[in-house]
Amino acid sequence: MQRTINIVIFLIVWAIGAADAAADEVRKLATEPRRASDVGSELSPARLDFFFGDIRAWLLQDGNWHIEGNIQHRGALCGRYELGIQFGIGSPGCSNVEWMGSPAYVTIRTHCNNALLSHAGSDVDHVAAEAFDRINCAQRLIRCSGTCK
Repeated sequence: MQRTINIVIFLIVWAIGAADAAADEVRKLATEPRRASDVGSELSPARLDFFFGDIRAWLLQDGNWHIEGNIQHRGALCGRYELGIQFGIGSPGCSNVEWMGSPAYVTIRTHCNNALLSHAGSDVDHVAAEAFDRINCAQRLIRCSGTCK
């Protein structure tokens, strides 16, 4: 009986440790912008568009920005996902980037059972507005806590 209790306690401690380890997971992907005029649009050239596969974002010269796209969860157990963005100035190909401020997260959604869920949000970044003409990189961040796969 005591051996069974010890095994159960070990499994509980292990599960808590595994959940804590997953809490810090952040997936990052950086890309260079395209000006709206570069993609054949008649929109104002004072807009930068960023494409991260299934996730897209844009930044306007006045600092307004928007990010949206789908995030896939793998597995039956649940994870809490947040979508964020950060703007920066660096070398071509988004190398040696100096990121401006902290990442801004605009969504929080719980995913379970292999869910593919849409995330979308907007905000204003006044620092990005001041540096708009020098911004040549953005990174999208997907932060997950819980069971992340």
